[in-house]
Amino acid sequence: MNALAVVYVNAHLQDILQDAAQQRRAQVERPSAIDRIRSAASKVKASLAQPIDNRGWMFPALDDSSNRS
Repeated sequence: MNALAVVYVNAHLQDILQDAAQQRRAQVERPSAIDRIRSAASKVKASLAQPIDNRGWMFPALDDSSNRS
């Protein structure tokens, strides 16, 4: 009898966990894929619109590095 009760309780707890997960998924507000693509495209466009002199180097300068001797 106790084993059957454990099975019923575990099934009920699993249902509760699934409902909670579904509610959390419904509450998350994410931008759509199109909005994310537009954002990435605008960032690329803005970086390409800058003059080459202002973009800087790909690697940081090592002028004041603590590893320098």
